[in-house]
Formats: sequence, C-alpha cells, structure tokens
Amino acid sequence: MKLIRNEKHINRNKLIGKLLTFTSLGVLGLGLYFAFQKEGAMILYSYICLIVGFLLTQIGINFVNRYGRSPRYDEIFGTAFEKLRHDYTYYVYSSPLPMLLVGPCRIWMPIPVNATGEISYEDGKWKHKTRNRIQKMMGQDSVGKPDKEVAEASAILSKYLTEKGIPAEMHPELKPIMVVYLKETQLIDVSTAPYPVVELEDLKRYIRRVDREACTDPISPEIAEKLHEAMANGLVESDANGAE
Repeated sequence: MKLIRNEKHINRNKLIGKLLTFTSLGVLGLGLYFAFQKEGAMILYSYICLIVGFLLTQIGINFVNRYGRSPRYDEIFGTAFEKLRHDYTYYVYSSPLPMLLVGPCRIWMPIPVNATGEISYEDGKWKHKTRNRIQKMMGQDSVGKPDKEVAEASAILSKYLTEKGIPAEMHPELKPIMVVYLKETQLIDVSTAPYPVVELEDLKRYIRRVDREACTDPISPEIAEKLHEAMANGLVESDANGAE
C-alpha cells in the first residue's frame, strides 16, 4: 500500500485546535470573572462569554479529536491498510475528502464510527443505545448522519475530479465503509444498512474480498494515473511496506 499524507494540513489544524481550546478556557474564565462583579451590566458580558466560550470549546474539541488525538483516525485506518498490495494508495487530507483508499476497482471512503454502546439499523434508520447521555447530547458519542455525509462527499469528490479533467462517466465507484474501532461499540444488526459496517480488524479482509469478488469495472491504468495526479496534489509519496 502506498501512502500520500498531507502533514502540513494536519499540523496546521492540530495547532488551530490547541489555540481554540486555550482561547475557550480564557473566554470562559473571563465570563466567570464578570459573573462575580456587582455591576448589573457585567452579567450580560458574563453570558456572552459563556456562550462564546462554549462554542469555541466545541469547535476546538472537533479539531483536537480529528487532528490532535493519538492515534488519529487516519493512523488507525492506515495500520489496517498496511498489508494491502501496492495497487492500493491511501490518500490522507490530500484531496477534498479526509481519507480515501484508491484500489484496483473502486475508491473506498472509510467512515469512523466513534459511538459507544449498541448500534443497529432498523426500518431505514440508525439506532443507537448508550448510557453516556451527556456525550450523546453534545454530539461526541453518536452515529451521526452517515447518509448525509456520504451524499455530500460523493458530490464534492465528483465535482473535484471533473474539475481536474476526469469526465463524470470515468469516475470510479465511491464505496463508503463504516468502521467500528472502539471496543465499547457493539454491532447488533446492521445487515440492512445502506453501507457496509465492519470491525477494524475485519477492514482489510473485507476490502480485499469485495475487490476480488466484485470487480466488474476495474480502474484502467490511465484513469489511475489521473486520479493520482488529482489527489496527490504535489505531495511526496511514501510506502507503507505492504505487499501481499
């Protein structure tokens, strides 16, 4: 497996996450200071600081979770992809989408499932049961809206590839795959889900099997080269030592 990763983008956003986190603490502290002042007008300032501080905290948490955590999502998936053959290339923050794995037959889009508890798909809806109500209310422990995420990602990627000179009829299939990587997450019944949902340890095996058994329209060398030019974005290519 070949790896293309935009380290500059990752480091910049990691710094932004840290700055937002420290700034939010300062704003919340200022709000607390205003709250203890005797003047009535200071109460208004206190509320404003608390609201702004809360918003900055949420944005900062999002940046830190995505770019500052160790290991990051892309690193977790990269470890699973390491042993894939050299006809796979893993693009991390080098295209309009965070993570894409281009294989011999299609483009895979891994979606991390960071919700803990029980997950199922019933009657056309995602079901999530968890005891951590606080995190769920704050959006930090949720399945989210994968259908919307996939639709937006598909439109963004299609537009991007077209702008890079690859006609729409030549775009490879975009295959979303939801990946459970937390031990606290339990899959109940996802057999009717619109996208495959797999455990992290099964990710590589699933991709290899689907690309081997359901490859009716392989990506031609010409299109593969154009995809690489579009997604590599001038970044240096590295090798993940994966030959199989």
